[in-house]
Amino acid sequence: MKTIVVAGTASKVGKTTVASYILRSLSNHTFALKEKTEGMVGARYGRGLQHAGSTSYETRENTPVLFQHKRSWSALKITIRHEGSCPRHTDCDTCDDGYEPFKILTSDDIIREEGKDTDRLSTAGASKVVWLQSDSDVEKIGIEAALACFDKEHNLVIEGNSFLRVHDADVAVLVVSPSEKKIKRSARLLLNKIDFVVINVHQRHRTQEIEECREKTLALGYDVPFYVVNPCSEENYSNQAFIDKIQDILFKS
Repeated sequence: MKTIVVAGTASKVGKTTVASYILRSLSNHTFALKEKTEGMVGARYGRGLQHAGSTSYETRENTPVLFQHKRSWSALKITIRHEGSCPRHTDCDTCDDGYEPFKILTSDDIIREEGKDTDRLSTAGASKVVWLQSDSDVEKIGIEAALACFDKEHNLVIEGNSFLRVHDADVAVLVVSPSEKKIKRSARLLLNKIDFVVINVHQRHRTQEIEECREKTLALGYDVPFYVVNPCSEENYSNQAFIDKIQDILFKS
């Protein structure tokens, strides 16, 4: 099982949007040809957002290698409930006696409800979607139980910061947005877990806003490659380089 974690600095930075884009990109291609590539990524936004590289994979016969995605891609959404069993923390006796510290939801009636993040992940190409709702003090147990819902041959896109607190991942992405200034405490704890940062943008975002977002993230200590990605538009953005980076890491892991 290959795992890609999509974490975020805040709840509205677009984790589901980026996770869905990853699923669409990887699910739609049975094979991804790894060829030597040279060039700058995010050149539209100035030198600070450029990323250059050269990657070449060859067989012993000096022919290109095809990185095969035979395994299906599934998705796990993790929602952490920080209030626990009693959001009011009183003795009013109104809480459900059957309260569970974590729930694993797989029913299509819930997962495929229109407008839910889980439905977006399913529509994006996930062959199976599981939604874990867990109290923070039992997140490790909840995550282990949720992982057990997937077959070993499944590759997995995981949305949520908490996974990286208890597990390693093959690829760990941090999503930031020029529209969201808030930074979760959980994001600050992931400094040594993140492989690269995705600045999730819309066409309305100006170059200055994007650069300010990057500088703010760098100030937190995230000294990793940055990619400017617009899931709604391929033109003049780092979308393909972003997907190529994921495949590079998966190929090497």
